[in-house]
Amino acid sequence: MDYKISIVQDKRRQLKNGKFPIKVRVWVNDLKKAKRVTTGIEMTEDDFLNSWESKKNPDKLKGNDRENYQMLMNLSERAEESAKSLDYFDFKTFEQKLRRKSSDKISVVYHFNKAITEFRKKGRIGAAESYNSALVSLMKYEAQRTKVPKESLTFVEVTPKWLHDYESYMIDDLGRSVTTVAIYTRTLRVIFNNAISDNDLDKRYYPFGKKKYEIPEEKKVKKTLIRSQVELFYHAILPPLQERARDYWFFSYACSGMNFKDIAMLKFENISNGEISYYREKTKVKKRTNKKKITVRLNDLSQKILDKYKTEYRGDKSYVFPILEDGDSPEVIFRKVNNFIRATNQQLKRIAKEYHFPEGLSTYWARHSYATNMINIGASIELISEALNHSDTRVTQNYFDGFEDDKKKEFADKLMNF
Repeated sequence: MDYKISIVQDKRRQLKNGKFPIKVRVWVNDLKKAKRVTTGIEMTEDDFLNSWESKKNPDKLKGNDRENYQMLMNLSERAEESAKSLDYFDFKTFEQKLRRKSSDKISVVYHFNKAITEFRKKGRIGAAESYNSALVSLMKYEAQRTKVPKESLTFVEVTPKWLHDYESYMIDDLGRSVTTVAIYTRTLRVIFNNAISDNDLDKRYYPFGKKKYEIPEEKKVKKTLIRSQVELFYHAILPPLQERARDYWFFSYACSGMNFKDIAMLKFENISNGEISYYREKTKVKKRTNKKKITVRLNDLSQKILDKYKTEYRGDKSYVFPILEDGDSPEVIFRKVNNFIRATNQQLKRIAKEYHFPEGLSTYWARHSYATNMINIGASIELISEALNHSDTRVTQNYFDGFEDDKKKEFADKLMNF
């Protein structure tokens, strides 16, 4: 990467105090472009001439001139370091690295906040909240560990032992679940990878992996209703709020396990000729280039529920269900979708208690129940994988745990029927 960095005094506009701004000028040959980056440093013309542009040996500078020279030399070195850390030169990233404090380079807090800010800019409020929760948890542990309120934590301090101790603190001391620990430590792992990718951290400080710290996995709990339970659920006589929750659950079930956020985000443009076509909200933000549009054929049940709850048509870009309103901001969408899912789950738990369904019945069970029951009636793994938009059939294979015992025996008998 061919670039040239110099420290210049911007004399185009003199400040009220008689000084001129000091800037870092960057010329990138590949881009054929130069830019001056503000540094926040100001100097008089004489101070700049007598220190940075002096023909004297820097070692012979004295007093204020020597201090100014050292300050500008530190700025120059920091600019060079920032540029060298870039695999591909990007002025925005260069400015961010130049303007930050030198300690930010290996700061866990800085890199977390950087990721959170980017998520919010992209409207990914859920991801921002999740990362913030992880950061708060990690910093609470660090404060407890050191017995001193802390606002900083470096990557170097986060060793495999630190992570093992954090896991014990979360599970044994606070009673948090293994799942919560896994979510927070996976988030921290992403932050480590980001810092390494940004050339801010050497790989030797990476604390994850075999013989280091391995993120715990909680045994997966069966989250499905078998066919007899689905039938009972469908025919149950329910009060209005529970009926509404049941209807949305069955809309998901009838639409190949459509995620509840995707249901809330459906627009009239997604429905045409008896089909729903959409991209999962979960995959919209991923960098995969082969994002696949999901198409679901409306059957009698899903059409019935759609007709029952859909709002008045206000244009192709308007929302189908009365969950969101046109023009809602990302923050409002995040809050409303969470409230919708929370309220639905509250009613589902009451239904589960009344009809003796498995404890923990929730919106997500519609997706699992759809997959498991489809496999139970003979659908192939490949078909289910495509319907669920899984990236790999190995993900779908996990649903085998949901097979009814009789079906497992039936498959085993067929396997031995020579």
